[in-house]
Amino acid sequence: PQNNIVTRGMGGVTAAYYDYQSINFRNPASYSKLRLTTFDFGLELDSRTLRVIDPPRKFSSSSPNISYLQLGFPLSKKGNWGMNLGLNPVTRINYKLERRERLPGIDSANTIFEGNGGAYQVFAGTGVSVKSFSIGFNAGYMFGSKEYSAERYFIPDSADVSYYPSSSKTHVSYGGLFLQGGVQYNLKLNKTASLQFGAYGSLKRELNGTKDMAIETYSPSERGNLRIDSIYVNDLSGKVVNPASYGAGLVFNKHDKWMIGADFSTAKWSEYTFFNEKDSVQDSWKFHLGGQVVPNAMSAKSYWSRVAYRAGFSYGQDYIRVNGDLPVWTVSLGAAFPMRRATYSNQYSVINTAVEFGQRGNNLNVIRENFLRVSIGLSLSDIWFIKRQYD
Repeated sequence: PQNNIVTRGMGGVTAAYYDYQSINFRNPASYSKLRLTTFDFGLELDSRTLRVIDPPRKFSSSSPNISYLQLGFPLSKKGNWGMNLGLNPVTRINYKLERRERLPGIDSANTIFEGNGGAYQVFAGTGVSVKSFSIGFNAGYMFGSKEYSAERYFIPDSADVSYYPSSSKTHVSYGGLFLQGGVQYNLKLNKTASLQFGAYGSLKRELNGTKDMAIETYSPSERGNLRIDSIYVNDLSGKVVNPASYGAGLVFNKHDKWMIGADFSTAKWSEYTFFNEKDSVQDSWKFHLGGQVVPNAMSAKSYWSRVAYRAGFSYGQDYIRVNGDLPVWTVSLGAAFPMRRATYSNQYSVINTAVEFGQRGNNLNVIRENFLRVSIGLSLSDIWFIKRQYD
């Protein structure tokens, strides 16, 4: 997910959301609202289960991951200009599958498919506000690698015929610049309530890549594999085209009490190509609904009254297409636990948590995935650059 743990707990409502302390890097216009220098990072544990209908099978996996690293700070004493430096993982590849089959006119064969890699973004962003209107952008570099292989060996049905095992390996590295933009507008309804509007987006972008491939047949031996025949292709140049994506939404904010918001997001995955090759992907869309409640933000006696409780829901169409559309939905819960403020300091810290449970596909699809993601983030804030008053 390309949003922080605060908004994950609210179903992914990000377009119009801003906070004086946390960093909403999905919409860079929110940087204009930063009042404190904030270091924000997140960790997550992702658990997934794939179910196949015919024949019935189940595959499970889980992995811990770093969600993001962010450093945001205000640039103006007026509180209308901010900046953020960030590093985000974007994709992750990690699989190993085995397929057993009977080839027509040939013996039985086993094929092992394996893949590793992922992509990251490193960027700098800024946002500025004029009265009630804010605008911002992120500019940075996206880079990554992808390594995948297939190894096939045969199980002879008779001793008269034998086949050499074969393997193919491909390694791709890619990278390129990207630009994201966003706007927000805050409509003040009265002294304690406001209606916030927001939109963000990024254009289609081309990343430059190089590909190395190796295909070979070999004969297994006690001293290792003896190569029989091989083909190598090195430094093949190509393009990785990433799709344009957009989102818009609104939030009704009852300051220091509660808020509720809704978003709509879409991505043009039909534009995606990998070295001029299409994939089983399509345009995706998603509707998000969520909010938070703070019983009593100013309470000095009850700690739990100052905790922010969050919940949300999302529904849409996934970008992956497997024998038809894959509907996707997510239910999320979250909370923000303020840490005790140090005496005679300007330090404010919050522990943000989110639990997301969802599903891709349903009983009408040949494959279905259930996922559970538990996220925890630490937002450390301080007031920097204070002019010394006493020596």
